This record gives sequence, structure tokens and C-alpha cells, in this order.
Amino acid sequence: MTDHTESSAVTDHVAAEPSRPDDPAPWELLGEEPGFQRFLTVRLRRYRMPDGREVEWDVFGPEAGISAGITVLPLTPEGRIVTIRMFRAGPDSVVTNLPGGLVEPGEDVAVAGARELEEETGYTCETLDVVGWQWSGASSTFRKYVAIARGCRPDGKQQLDEAEDCVPVELTVNAFRAELRNPGAMTGIDGAYLALDHAGLL
Repeated sequence: MTDHTESSAVTDHVAAEPSRPDDPAPWELLGEEPGFQRFLTVRLRRYRMPDGREVEWDVFGPEAGISAGITVLPLTPEGRIVTIRMFRAGPDSVVTNLPGGLVEPGEDVAVAGARELEEETGYTCETLDVVGWQWSGASSTFRKYVAIARGCRPDGKQQLDEAEDCVPVELTVNAFRAELRNPGAMTGIDGAYLALDHAGLL
């Protein structure tokens, strides 16, 4: 009798949910031309909207030939999170980041994650699982993969690029979550929340 009552309540709740409206019709891509190109590239796209109007839109991504990046949530055997402190030109300040970087053409995403983890922090990992991906932004053609690395230890070799100055810092999960909630203290928080969700640490 109890099981029937609970099942009925769940069914009634689902039935009470409002129906989801249909998606808008997609825009038709009419053409694309190059714009600015350095480390970041910008291309100008022309679209026809469902009502017949034509609009132009800037889309951006990393340098030519690169279509994806990787963000890694590194967990030590003690359950601490390995972060990096580094200067970022957008905020024009030193902020907290999760390690990560670009996936080279033809490179396996998980291999790229382990490589970037060691290069930026000097930590290696026992396992690394790619758990999802997201668009870098609403006007971006760039995919950001998210991975969880476990068994991370500082037994590798940090190898920074010419324009990197990463300092690895271990944080407790609570301290990391506090950093996420602190406005402007961290970049890449969307990937961080996605990784925490998959790790069961939200």
C-alpha cells in the first residue's frame, strides 16, 4: 500500500509539470570569412534567421588548427584539489585556475589532460577520466573538455610555456568551493562546477 501511494505521488508530480515549448528554428549559415587571427581567432559569420532577416555574428576560438581544450580537476589521495595561481590578462590580475590547456591536433583528450596537469603543476595522476565537455562561450567554436584526475602527487616535472607562471596550490574541497563563490577570484568556474558535480563534490 505504501509503495502504491509513493508511486502515485511521483506520477502526479510529473503530470503537473508544464510541457516544454518547442525549440526555436535554427539559423541558416550563409557564409563565413576570416577576421582577426593570432592566438585567438575571430571569424565573421552571416546567418539567415527564421523570419528571413540576415545578421552577422562574430565567433571566436583558439589559434588555427586547434578546436578543443581540457580542464582537469586533480584530486590527491588525501582528497585535496590541486589548483594553480597565475596571472590572467583578461582580469589583469593573479587568479586561481584548475590546470588545463589546449588539445593538440590528433592528440587524445585524456592524454592532453595528463600532459597539461604535469606541465602546469608538476603533479602526475594514477587515473584520468574525461567526464564531459562544454562550449567555451555562446559565440565560441571551441570545446572545453572536463576531466577528473585521481591519485595526484607532486612527483612529475613542471614545464611551463614561455608566457606561463603557474604556482601549484593544494586546497581542501571547502576552500576550493569558497574560492568559486568569491567574485573574480577564479576563472573557468563553469568547468570547475561541472567537474565537481561529476566527482560528487558539490
